[in-house]
Amino acid sequence: MKLIFRSVCALALTTLLCSCGSDAPDSVQPQLQAMVESKLAAYKTANNLSNDAGVLVHLVSPRGTWTVSAGSAAGAGAGSHYRIASVTKTFTSAAIMLLDQQGKLDITKKVTDLIPGTDIPYLPDTPGYQIPHKSEITIEHLLSHRSGVFDVCNDPVPEGKSVPYAGKNYLQYIIYDLNDPRHQFTFDELVGVNSLNELSYWAPDGGYHYSNTGYSLLAKIIERVSGKSYDRFITDNFFIPMGLTHSSAPWNSNDRTLPAPYVKGYIRPDATTQLVESSEDNMSANVAEGNIISTPADAARWMRMLLTGMGPVNKGQITRMTTKPAGNTSYALGLDVGDLGIGHTGAHLGYMNYVVYHPADDVTVVVVVPFIDYDSMNEQADLIMDLAKEARKTAGYTAVWPTQ
Repeated sequence: MKLIFRSVCALALTTLLCSCGSDAPDSVQPQLQAMVESKLAAYKTANNLSNDAGVLVHLVSPRGTWTVSAGSAAGAGAGSHYRIASVTKTFTSAAIMLLDQQGKLDITKKVTDLIPGTDIPYLPDTPGYQIPHKSEITIEHLLSHRSGVFDVCNDPVPEGKSVPYAGKNYLQYIIYDLNDPRHQFTFDELVGVNSLNELSYWAPDGGYHYSNTGYSLLAKIIERVSGKSYDRFITDNFFIPMGLTHSSAPWNSNDRTLPAPYVKGYIRPDATTQLVESSEDNMSANVAEGNIISTPADAARWMRMLLTGMGPVNKGQITRMTTKPAGNTSYALGLDVGDLGIGHTGAHLGYMNYVVYHPADDVTVVVVVPFIDYDSMNEQADLIMDLAKEARKTAGYTAVWPTQ
């Protein structure tokens, strides 16, 4: 089961204020440690959580780099692997923008249009891809979650449909009802649920609705345009050339574990239970929208290099990626623009995280909370945002994003 904490996306925009504190860099580490331990302890007390709850914060700035951890994550460091969940979407968006930059696709085109120089449409012209409003959806709509494409991963199929999973989440139906936890999910299968059941939120530009399945469609486009599998394209164009040596994009349903060393992930189904470990999982249903495994150091490197144009995606494309379309509060094209800068949040079984870069002061923050408390998702999201804000402040940085 995949969860996205959407509540943290609509961050208020305020006037740019920049202040660098005077604390010496060697005093930041103990102050960060004390801050993280204090906030984690208060959260666990308020939510009656066991010691299996933990936190890891990694901050990279011109003044220094610091990593602290507490709780179940104690001892974890910048090189500890974890599931970055929906931060994966920043890679998918960057892949699309790179192909656009190379002239191999055009994000303003409809998904029914032909790939440049070919007689092949961006998406297959087959029954399994006949999603509602297909001829009106552009690639840019998918990037900005304004396509209206139904999110098979997060939302239950409506009651009344003539399928055995009506009224249920399709992924949970396959994994739990059919007892098939190692089922190999595919883009064709996930999109096919929408086509078969004629599922849609609304016509394109009818509003903003977060959709993992929209990013499954983007991955299909990447594969058709590039001639490479999603994981191969990401590896060849980002992981290798950008030095992200501890990142991977598992797609096989049997590839369930994390590389060592890793941060153990936990879940608490409800307030009457305690946390149980949930580090292993079948990621085949989440390819391109939440499957990537990384480390705090790699995640920070990725976000900073991407947004400063030090990667293969040029600055002109980055400007397009960070420009919010009309109607969106904070989400642009695969990136969220908020108080603390530009980045993305993500949540998957056992892990919640936030990776954000602020161009004004060149500070990157990664917050990893390796547990999910289903009864307190909003409070947990607030904790993550508070930790990111306080980590910046502790290191002497208080810039917030300018009003736009």
